[in-house]
Amino acid sequence: MNTLTDSIAAAVAQLPVTSLEDVANVQLMRRFDTKYVVPDSWLPELVMKMAPEAHLLEINGTLECRYDNLYFELPGDQFLQDHLRGKARRMKVRKRRYDSNGKVFLEVKERLPGGRTVKNRILTSNGLNAEFNAEEIAFLRGYLTDPKALIPRLSGAFMRTTMVDFKRRERVTVDRQLSAALFGAQAAPMLQSLAVIEVKQPRPDRYSPIQLWLRSRKERKGLIGRKTRVSKYTTARLSRDGNITGRTYLATFRRLLEASSWAEDLQA
Repeated sequence: MNTLTDSIAAAVAQLPVTSLEDVANVQLMRRFDTKYVVPDSWLPELVMKMAPEAHLLEINGTLECRYDNLYFELPGDQFLQDHLRGKARRMKVRKRRYDSNGKVFLEVKERLPGGRTVKNRILTSNGLNAEFNAEEIAFLRGYLTDPKALIPRLSGAFMRTTMVDFKRRERVTVDRQLSAALFGAQAAPMLQSLAVIEVKQPRPDRYSPIQLWLRSRKERKGLIGRKTRVSKYTTARLSRDGNITGRTYLATFRRLLEASSWAEDLQA
């Protein structure tokens, strides 16, 4: 029987591959992000829609790569609360490990007024260690008055496929098999049967092939297939921590849970 994994693999095989060296010209550390949530069952057709224009990122022979994240917070969960309140200027601090090559980066991701995202990072030899070394603290002082106040709060992982349209200077990432846990706890799956799509562009462009395809889908339901304000970190915190207050994001969170249930029914 042809499984969903087989169907995705067959679709992916239609795309030419590219390397990290080639993608370096489309890093988009300063960019505009547009996010969507879709059922896993849409992915084969979604990938095929990209096939005429896109290349698939391959790292050490791997096309779908595991990402492990460790997120840090300030006392009072300032980063999370800024997101829940919809502040135009907000940030995240995390460490990210790329399983495909074993590299770990310490990253500061800022959301600026006007919707632009800026990500700065350093390669670290300290791994996913929650204790910062001197080099990491020096880097963080460019963004925070007291980096030592940061607390490890959440760990998580997902599988990512990256497609690159060199002509448009656009990257499309497909994240699935998400899992998360409060720091020190056992990770568990979340948003099962859903994939998070991020369209990353140097300037907003609503007419890229992937966005045109998503808007053409008659099966869109709720937030499925529609531009949405989804954050993997915020969703994971709401899923794992029942003590969070100020849940202005709660309506979106409930719609994500409904979407996950609907997507699971599609694959039943």
